[in-house]
Amino acid sequence: MTEDRRVGRYVRMMAREGQGNRLADTLLKVANGMRDAEGCELYLINISNDEADVVWVTEVWADEAASDRALNGELGEVGIGDVLELLAGPPEVVELTPLGGAGLR
Repeated sequence: MTEDRRVGRYVRMMAREGQGNRLADTLLKVANGMRDAEGCELYLINISNDEADVVWVTEVWADEAASDRALNGELGEVGIGDVLELLAGPPEVVELTPLGGAGLR
């Protein structure tokens, strides 16, 4: 296995009751803002089939610095507060090291 600087994450977000679709829509706006973020290789919004108010974000970044720049800066049409106000609790984050696969260069 070769050393890779990429950063990957699965982020599970639980919305306040009944706010799952609103959270997903808000995160899709964030994802749209990430299209031009330097070093963003994937920022995918997923809804859970089993939990109505759970939204998953799948992220792949060229490196930690790219992730920090993008996620600590402007999020496009929405701000971090717009996301936080919809959450029932803190996001659960699984840190990963992407190795490759279909869709990644």
